[in-house]
Amino acid sequence: MHHRYRESDLFRQWSPLLCRLEWELQELDGISLWWEADKALQQLRQTQENRDEMIPYIFRRLLSDFRRVEDESGENVVRTSEQAEQSAVTVMCLILTSLMNAVEKGHEEEDFDNQAMCVAIVGPLRSHPHFKFLMDNFFGRKKGNDGKKIVIKPSDPMKLQTIIENMDETAQKEVNQMEETIINYTNCLQTTFGSHWELWLRLCHLVCMDIELLGKLKSIEPRSNEWGINQKMICNMIGLFITKLQINVSTNSVSRMLSEKNLNSYLRNHSDYRGTDSALDKSQHLKIEQMISIN
Repeated sequence: MHHRYRESDLFRQWSPLLCRLEWELQELDGISLWWEADKALQQLRQTQENRDEMIPYIFRRLLSDFRRVEDESGENVVRTSEQAEQSAVTVMCLILTSLMNAVEKGHEEEDFDNQAMCVAIVGPLRSHPHFKFLMDNFFGRKKGNDGKKIVIKPSDPMKLQTIIENMDETAQKEVNQMEETIINYTNCLQTTFGSHWELWLRLCHLVCMDIELLGKLKSIEPRSNEWGINQKMICNMIGLFITKLQINVSTNSVSRMLSEKNLNSYLRNHSDYRGTDSALDKSQHLKIEQMISIN
């Protein structure tokens, strides 16, 4: 993800401060925080009207999500409410500056499309000590490590077509490899899917181009499965694909084609949000369902 973000002027401006937070305040690493901001921006971009009304929901979700995080070994770590709040406020600041960056030089005094969302973020956080600390340090950094004046090229995250639209070569390779891996393991379904096969290939491409879903695919579920990626999620995708397009095939037969192990429950219970059969939460499931509809 660092390869994906390093081309961003905003990320480079934030990076030293995010590193400082990690070292001094035991904050989560900067890449993880930027990824959470990207996810929220994507959610806002997919909201067609009254985007500012989504801001409180995003903040509450962050407060909840940051109470429990995974460590490097994949184990869940419970954090204090203070730690979760610090992380949530940091991400909201990343979102804010991304939205503000849509303003072109010379137009700072004019209204702009993202203004309502910015106001919705600043309003509740204006007097928060961590918010003030971050904003002061972000705008106070005028020169880079090379001593040259920092110039941040204006960009509007609400006008991007995909969250990794401007990926570099390394990130593009990562996406291509994941897409090829999924197709390799599901190629056995080509005859079964028949005329829907091209739609399946398109869905795999769209999922891999989504930064949140791509990150999910790299999580190995179930543990030590023979594919070495998120086999459960791919089975959920297949199950949803079959259901949505009403493909006349049983999940039992699909399971046998995919693996010697019984994957039927992952295929059948693709919307098992509160159970163990689905690797997707409700919003991720809906996102993939919408991708199938676009197809």
